Amino acid sequence: LHMPEMTASIQSPKASQPHVLLVEDQERAAHGLQELLTLQGFKVTCAADGPSGLYAARASQLDAIVLDVRLPGMDGFAVCRALRDDEATRDIPIVMLTGLGDTPSKLQGFETGADDYLVKPVPARELAARLRRLIAARVETSTRLHDQRLRVITEIAAAVCEEISAPLAAALGTLDLALLRPGIPADVRRDLSQCRTHLWEVASTVAELTDAGALAMSAPSPDRMVHLTPEGHA
Repeated sequence: LHMPEMTASIQSPKASQPHVLLVEDQERAAHGLQELLTLQGFKVTCAADGPSGLYAARASQLDAIVLDVRLPGMDGFAVCRALRDDEATRDIPIVMLTGLGDTPSKLQGFETGADDYLVKPVPARELAARLRRLIAARVETSTRLHDQRLRVITEIAAAVCEEISAPLAAALGTLDLALLRPGIPADVRRDLSQCRTHLWEVASTVAELTDAGALAMSAPSPDRMVHLTPEGHA
């Protein structure tokens, strides 16, 4: 299969650079923007046509895409639409570039899913500032969604724990009373003790779920959930 042609990315020594895909068919313009954006602290990968741009977007971990409107193969509007239709790329910020200054072209760009629209020639600092703003907004949105999901998970975990804590405490209390009875055969006592140990393991897991805000912490003592002594009876 023929692999779409892409130029090698240029990057400066910084480790945590935002990665930008530049889709531009004019070689001089692409090279100039690539160098200027690199100087502004971005890692830049270039693609020379629409299909190559789509391939690069799907094959790379990108923070933003700079997309020219007039491209061979498929125009920027079609590329933008395809990116928004693909679950893997639909959330990547897109800035469209064109020599067209008319309002209909700008509206078409926004309608296909572009986040921003600049008319050539584009000052590198302005483009860099807009890219940073869009990337920061995406990170903020992602963080907010993550926090919302975590809060929902925490609420569900707390509700589940509340539902099973009382029955679990009752089961452990019943086992404690059973183990206090005299004359229990040794094998039955052993089985009851094993059952009690397994229930305490469940209690420990429930206590961890109750502390869902600290996902990496070690398992807490079961007595944080129910007020029973964790020691077995001889």
